[in-house]
Amino acid sequence: MKILLKEKFLIMILVLALIPLLTVSLLSYFSAREALMGSIKNYNEVLVHGMAIAIEDTVLNYKKTLEAIGDNISYFNTIEEKKAFILKIKEKYSYNINFLAVLDESGKEIIRSDNNLLEDRSEKPEFLQVKEKGVYVGWLSYNPVVDMPTIVISIPFKEKDGSQRELVAEVFFSDVWNKVLSGFTSAKDNIYFLTKEGKPVAKILATAEDFRSEDLSEVANNLASEESTSFEEVDTKIGKLLSIAEHIPSLNWELVVFRPTSEIYKPTLILGQRAIIIIAITLIFIFFATIALSKLIIEPIRKLDEGVEIIGKGNLDYKVDIKTGDEIEQLAKEFNQMTGDLKKSRVALEDANASLEEKVKERTEELRKRLEELEKFQRLTIGRELKMVELKKEIKKIKSL
Repeated sequence: MKILLKEKFLIMILVLALIPLLTVSLLSYFSAREALMGSIKNYNEVLVHGMAIAIEDTVLNYKKTLEAIGDNISYFNTIEEKKAFILKIKEKYSYNINFLAVLDESGKEIIRSDNNLLEDRSEKPEFLQVKEKGVYVGWLSYNPVVDMPTIVISIPFKEKDGSQRELVAEVFFSDVWNKVLSGFTSAKDNIYFLTKEGKPVAKILATAEDFRSEDLSEVANNLASEESTSFEEVDTKIGKLLSIAEHIPSLNWELVVFRPTSEIYKPTLILGQRAIIIIAITLIFIFFATIALSKLIIEPIRKLDEGVEIIGKGNLDYKVDIKTGDEIEQLAKEFNQMTGDLKKSRVALEDANASLEEKVKERTEELRKRLEELEKFQRLTIGRELKMVELKKEIKKIKSL
């Protein structure tokens, strides 16, 4: 298939423009994407860190509340007065606190906020760790049906007589969670709280079932032992997820958040779409600019080619009309001049041919006349020879007589 000069020029310009355009666009896209992903990573790290701090602060605020309650309990003299005060506190925080109890120096309950039998907590961590560290915050129970635990917060306080007491509170984790859930997470996030040993404290699964996966618990358990923030992509049954693990030192918990990479990296997809649009617009502009440029360069060459074809057919009167003000116009002028010279040469040749033909005619006529004379002379000569032969025969007859 024949490719015209115009098409070759168009292809050449498009290729020469496309290669650097794609190179620059791809480099810009990947650089911007890398910077954007770094920004997204930092943002999510800060967001999860803020979530951990908010949860920690909320839990520690309960600790401060319990410290205030413990101080107030010490002002009451009798067990009945102390229990009545605890019941009022329980009623006031009925949606926040599940249970309150006061322990003596041996770890046995002396007051409860319900009517159940008093328990011995002397071997439980909420008593043992308070004696060592002055406070205890830990998970008490985990309900897999509602995926929510009860948090135990235990703090020491002293009575008026100087005897050591301990206030134990079971706080609903849902209350703690709801205070920080909004503004930090989305409906597509899966969030896990675990102890350092990998035991579940709480988990909030994505609202949409398409974003839930059974293997997330195992991944979260593997991340629970890390004490620093980790940020990595993991392959799950529902696709790639971004896992962000944050340690909460004061609670000794691990917060693990799973987010769909498709949601997190949406800005990079938008960036890629914009890059494609920019490339497409640029290519369209280059295409039309190339067509316009080809008209300025190829059109004069096309006219020159047409002139060559017309003159080649013998029309030496044709003039190539090109006004470009550049080398092509100069070439057209020289071509026209060459055509004029060729016409003069042909006219001169034709004149020479005409003169030669005339001379040939004259010479031919002269030769014809001479030939006629020769033929006439030949006829006369032949006639004389015949007469001589006859005359000789007559003479021979006469002699024979």
